[in-house]
Amino acid sequence: SPPSCEITVLMRATDPSLEGADLTPRRGAGKDYERAVQYYSEAIALCPTNAIYYGNRSLAHLRAESYGYALADATRALELDGAYVKGYYRRAASNMALGKFKAALVSLQLCWGTKRHLQGCQ
Repeated sequence: SPPSCEITVLMRATDPSLEGADLTPRRGAGKDYERAVQYYSEAIALCPTNAIYYGNRSLAHLRAESYGYALADATRALELDGAYVKGYYRRAASNMALGKFKAALVSLQLCWGTKRHLQGCQ
């Protein structure tokens, strides 16, 4: 991604008007997954080639139990960066939630293989 794209997203993310807004897609009460999806969508509109934004939006969709959208975003993240380990894990989690157990297993195997490969390259 172009550096200016990343800077624009960072500036929006540090907007003081958003202070106190919990956009972190984690488990637990009080998490605003819909808002997190909205902000990740804005980041993707500014930087459509950033796999991490798709991966993070996938996690927000997972937490909101929007499994089809989570699967689509995880898949897109992997199309952009085949070494993005979290993308494989989120794709597996989405497939599990959708009852697609064989596809989930394939994603987990790819995740483990990618993780081992990356560790071996360091």
